[in-house]
Amino acid sequence: MKKQSLKKQTAVMAACNVGIRGLGFVLRLITARLLGPEAVGVMELAGQAHMLALTPAAAGLPTAVSRMTAQTENKEGVLLAARKMALRLGLLMGGGLLVFAPVIARLMGDERILPSLFMYAPCVLLIGLSGVYRGYSLGRGNAWPPAFCEMTEQMVRLTVVLGAGVLVSRLTVGWRAAVAAFATVLGEGMGLCLIALWLRPGEKEKAPVEKQLFRQALPITLNRLSHTLLRTICSVMIPLRLCASGLSHAEAISRMGMLNGMVMPMIFLPGIFSGALGTVSTPAVAGCTSCARQRRMTERLLLTAALAGCICAGVLYGFAFWIGERLYGLPEVGNLLQVMSPLAAFLPVQQVLSGIMAGLGLQRKSFYAGLMGAGVTLGLTWLWTKEQGIFGAGYAHMVGHVVTLVVCLISFLMHQKTADA
Repeated sequence: MKKQSLKKQTAVMAACNVGIRGLGFVLRLITARLLGPEAVGVMELAGQAHMLALTPAAAGLPTAVSRMTAQTENKEGVLLAARKMALRLGLLMGGGLLVFAPVIARLMGDERILPSLFMYAPCVLLIGLSGVYRGYSLGRGNAWPPAFCEMTEQMVRLTVVLGAGVLVSRLTVGWRAAVAAFATVLGEGMGLCLIALWLRPGEKEKAPVEKQLFRQALPITLNRLSHTLLRTICSVMIPLRLCASGLSHAEAISRMGMLNGMVMPMIFLPGIFSGALGTVSTPAVAGCTSCARQRRMTERLLLTAALAGCICAGVLYGFAFWIGERLYGLPEVGNLLQVMSPLAAFLPVQQVLSGIMAGLGLQRKSFYAGLMGAGVTLGLTWLWTKEQGIFGAGYAHMVGHVVTLVVCLISFLMHQKTADA
């Protein structure tokens, strides 16, 4: 497998991300118009529960695989060991989601998420295995397989949603929300089949590496698990606090759907580029043999991410009302998007910095930063949502992300200072 340079990997991932995010944006837009804000809110609630089950199986392992593959000669051994771990974790967490779906639905306060949870259960195993293959491919310096397979997944999802459009009007809100989950299952299954055939290992495991993989994956998994847990609590809390302000349950779910299902995907648009940059930065930084080269690389990565974020934030601010009125048909979305558009300047830096810190072995520092930011988001959501409505929840998200970024930057700069000493 021919190794690509960092620039070429980033270019490949970014170019494919344009297509992937473009299809994803079209999918989001069609889903929002097809399902309506209330069904989108139910879909987002189910998605948060799905992420809770998915995180232990798929959060830290791909990054650990990418880093270890870049650093060791036992590359096939890393893939085989990680695949075993992903299989065990996927069966455990996916089975748990299936069995406890009724309990989860009651805890989240809306039993209409049940059909979506049943659909999402197989995704835990599929996404966990796909993540392992993607990490292995990026660790070997080849961005084509994960990029191509992600594009295939999005195309399958979009095709399924479009195909189901004629049936949606006959379904209840809960089953309408499950259409997106069903499309995700089919897309992930197709993507996994393609990448598994593409990257079949040619050697048997040379040495046991499962313990090392576990040690590297654990801090990242704990970081994302705590963040996902607190985000799930926020998703449950927002409708409750909106109801406390006087809104009906249906209206509260619709407002939450506007924030999580319409505004936040627009805020994450810089991820078209910064997501690719953050993904390839982990093995690139881990593979650096010179401190001077590593410093130059990290500086360029962070400056590029900051520039991309500032440009995107300006575009979103200027076109916020047009997006709300023309694309979603909801002027309220434009108001909320314009208020939250500055967040788009910070998120790319946070994504890339997270990838750099993983490459430097600072996953535990990222875990503490993410935990602190998520805790701030949770507290401010409780305080501000009742008084300021969905805008209060938006402000809470913004402050929490900025806190995470600032703490990560402090930890990164302290590490750089120690390395120079």
